[in-house]
Amino acid sequence: MATGTITYTEQSKLKVQAKVADLNHHITTDKFEHDVRKADYDRAKDLIKTKLDDMSLVAAKFILTIAPNHAPLLIDARVSPATLTTLEEDGPDDLDGEVYITATMIKRFVDGLMDARYALNWGHIFMRSGPTRIGVKFVDALTPFNAVHPKLDRLDLKTLPQPTEDIAQVQKDLDVWGYGFVKNALTAEEVQTLRKRLMDQARGEADTGIGFFDGGEKKPNQRVWCLPNKGKEFIDLLEHNKTIDAVVPDFLGDDAILFSYTANIARPGNTPMHMHTDQITIQPPIRSVAVGMNLMYFLEDVTPENGGTLVMPGSHKGNWAPDDPYDPVDTVAAAGPAGTCMVFESRLWHATGANTMPEDSGSERPVILVLFTRPWMRQQENYSLSVKEDVLESCSDRVKGYLGFRTTGSIGGVQTKRKDGSIVSRPREGEFIGVLGEGSSKY
Repeated sequence: MATGTITYTEQSKLKVQAKVADLNHHITTDKFEHDVRKADYDRAKDLIKTKLDDMSLVAAKFILTIAPNHAPLLIDARVSPATLTTLEEDGPDDLDGEVYITATMIKRFVDGLMDARYALNWGHIFMRSGPTRIGVKFVDALTPFNAVHPKLDRLDLKTLPQPTEDIAQVQKDLDVWGYGFVKNALTAEEVQTLRKRLMDQARGEADTGIGFFDGGEKKPNQRVWCLPNKGKEFIDLLEHNKTIDAVVPDFLGDDAILFSYTANIARPGNTPMHMHTDQITIQPPIRSVAVGMNLMYFLEDVTPENGGTLVMPGSHKGNWAPDDPYDPVDTVAAAGPAGTCMVFESRLWHATGANTMPEDSGSERPVILVLFTRPWMRQQENYSLSVKEDVLESCSDRVKGYLGFRTTGSIGGVQTKRKDGSIVSRPREGEFIGVLGEGSSKY
């Protein structure tokens, strides 16, 4: 019997332990411990059988558990077509891994309602043992997406984007590679001003115990959320910025809104973030159109050694996706001097890189992330609730529009339909329209 293999008799109410790939402990293993009806178990097993011909890319022999109160399944995808048997006894000695997926999720995958990498990140795929790619490629075989890993050896790396002040070149790089670099997007004074405000804010949040940390077991990275509330300097970046004006309307139209406005400080000892796209929350996944554009402002010289963002060049167009989003193979690290703005579209596979500088070096890679999306997208940050009233009152209509207070077509009205392009506001006490008519004295 292979080490760590679970027999059928040991399945009931199993308390599984999170794999190291779950760097920030997102996985809730309770979902794998609920009993499942025999009919749902049989349906999931039958659905898997219909996909056995598509599993050659999994290239592994593994145990799949879809219900704690029913026998696990043994799938051998080292042969074609793959084979499936019900495992009533101990598993074989030559297993490559053990995967947990609920019976309900099997149907969702087959119906094309969710991508494997999103499912992995939010705990719908659990690897008890073996390489993460086994679970990912197994789910790929169930879905209609047939994602392909984008290998670097297919590219001419000498032609990858470099920092430039030529916006036309940046737009070309964005189209060809999915990203580009605007050189001198910030002046030296702007870099200094923004860096000081950001680092002071980060230190203050850490000192008061409300700081947000991630980046692996020791969580050395710090993220600062909802920057509009954190200083006028961040409002000014939205108000007076040539890069936003040059690239965002051209890519997303005139009504783009802020999906999020945050900062990420990568520190030594961190673990690279899982590979993802900025529209991975759209499920089923959309690859035919980009819904967003991210502007990353470098407040320090960014290098491969201090946490430069990892990208899979050219992975924005086509059905590309990493076999294992926790393995940064076939990536390159973004680099550029302080003041550079890395522009990348929302379909590009990318991740925070590893800051490999010595832990006592004091190395930090602070960047500001301004993610714009098309106006029909639900925002990551609910600015209508999170932005302080005094901050909102000081914002121009331009910035209020970015925050989601501008109507677009029929979207964004408050209590009634508003003219396209109107700036709306939260109703104050006494302005809400409630119950009216017979017996009502006021609204």
